[in-house]
Amino acid sequence: MRQCRNANKYPYIILGILHLVMLIYAFYKSKDRKKHFILLSTYAGFAYIFEYIVVVLLDAYVYKPTFFKHRVLDNLFGAILSQLFYVPVTALFLTVFQLNWKVKLLFSLLYSLIEKLFVTLRIFNHRWWKTKFTFVLIWVSFLANNQWYRKIKQGNGTILFFSLYNMILVTWMNMIALMTFLKQVKYGSGTWKEHIKIPPLFILPGSLLLAKWAKEGSFLSKLKSLLFMMSIDLFSLKKRIVNVKSLYVLPIIYLTTILTASFYKKLIYDDKLCDGMPKGGWTGGNSS
Repeated sequence: MRQCRNANKYPYIILGILHLVMLIYAFYKSKDRKKHFILLSTYAGFAYIFEYIVVVLLDAYVYKPTFFKHRVLDNLFGAILSQLFYVPVTALFLTVFQLNWKVKLLFSLLYSLIEKLFVTLRIFNHRWWKTKFTFVLIWVSFLANNQWYRKIKQGNGTILFFSLYNMILVTWMNMIALMTFLKQVKYGSGTWKEHIKIPPLFILPGSLLLAKWAKEGSFLSKLKSLLFMMSIDLFSLKKRIVNVKSLYVLPIIYLTTILTASFYKKLIYDDKLCDGMPKGGWTGGNSS
């Protein structure tokens, strides 16, 4: 039985290796690595939001890679593999090589077949989800990814700002996920199911403020971000919404998120980023 459970992870590992090769090759061939990195992170941010709604809140399907003994943590890890790595890497690959809608359709079909295989192997379960939903949504997301990339190159202010937002969101979520897997932090009254529902409730809106302050680029803006993140956790600690094994955990999350946000800001709003277009953000630049 244990050998059977351990075998669950191998298809996920094989997929991981294949997508790692795709990622390395895509960046090796890319003539626009800066914008492609932004695009990859932005897609991952949207995928995280989608997964939070569909998997965490609506319980549409369950991942069973058996990397963790606890089912909720195992499901969370499977979701991260899928939405942070597998699908975003493929979307990037298709954009880097400028593959047309027919190839995107083919990859969408491939993901649908992989999903059916995983269901057959009992390493992925549907609750109310249908494979046809996967096919349609992945294909639409691949098409949308190309349009997002085009707007990044044009220097569209709104697109640049929400790219920054998604990159901050992904980093903040990943830091909490990392501390979760290390059993250093836990939100809620005790269950892991409650824990994974809580952080996005403040990260999704909070990342908007962090993106706004990161775009300002001043020391004061970094201080605002730090005080904002601290205030959330101090309130959560006081109300016993969050438990941490040691206090150093929270500063690590703050510093990583704020410092990378500053790096993302420079990456996105560098004068050389946009093809002859002026710099801009949500409130400035070209928004056409």
